Amino acid sequence: MPKYYDKLLRKLQKRPLSQNEFSSLLCELGGLLVEPQIELEIIKTSGIPLLFAHNKVYLRTTLTPYLQESFCIVDIETNGHNPYIHQPIEIGAIHYQNGEIKETFHSFIFCQNIPQKITEITGITNSMLQDSPKIHQVLESFKLFLKDSIFVAHNVDFDFNFLSNACYCNHFGYLYNPRLCTIKLAQKTLQSPKYSLGFLNDFLGIHHHTLHRALEDSKITLEIFKKCLKQLDKNIYTSYDLLKFTNSKSILQGNLNEN
Repeated sequence: MPKYYDKLLRKLQKRPLSQNEFSSLLCELGGLLVEPQIELEIIKTSGIPLLFAHNKVYLRTTLTPYLQESFCIVDIETNGHNPYIHQPIEIGAIHYQNGEIKETFHSFIFCQNIPQKITEITGITNSMLQDSPKIHQVLESFKLFLKDSIFVAHNVDFDFNFLSNACYCNHFGYLYNPRLCTIKLAQKTLQSPKYSLGFLNDFLGIHHHTLHRALEDSKITLEIFKKCLKQLDKNIYTSYDLLKFTNSKSILQGNLNEN
């Protein structure tokens, strides 16, 4: 994914920006042909969580207690493993905030070619998708659901990169939401021999029966996420603290396992 907004994010992670600094950055990003206000609207739709207060611009995650943060727990099924030649065929997501599920999102996506091995894993067949909405319709709805929430998934890079690339290819731009991997977070907070979704589902006593279906797997991921949050130290307070802790290199124990 292009690192178009990396400079902006690095600055905001260190400190809030004055309106003048932020406006200068907008001009730098947009260049001569794009009005700063248009660039700001593009940033807002990209998923970067900005907060405007007291004539300054903040990265919302640096101020928001993680218990009050907006998280979007996501899982997808795809017709292959390469985001550049394959596509999502099902998206499931849960908006979780203040310890509550606010709403859920689920949709199949039209696709003409489902390999047999994908059907064997997911149970999704060609006929199940024939009357489903086209990918650009689903992605538009999903982006409106996701907004600027923290994107949470088990093996998050797979789901995030797949959806970000799909959004770009369908003219919605790349996703720039903060992302959190529940495999990494579980490794930091839970004692387990393995950290795959299926193993933790049983090991932690979650016992959801359906695996490899998007919404059901996002429900399992949410339960793992909630159990991890209960084990956090008290010095982790903001969402940024949580993201930094999750991405730090130390691991409690066990082996990283695939989704």
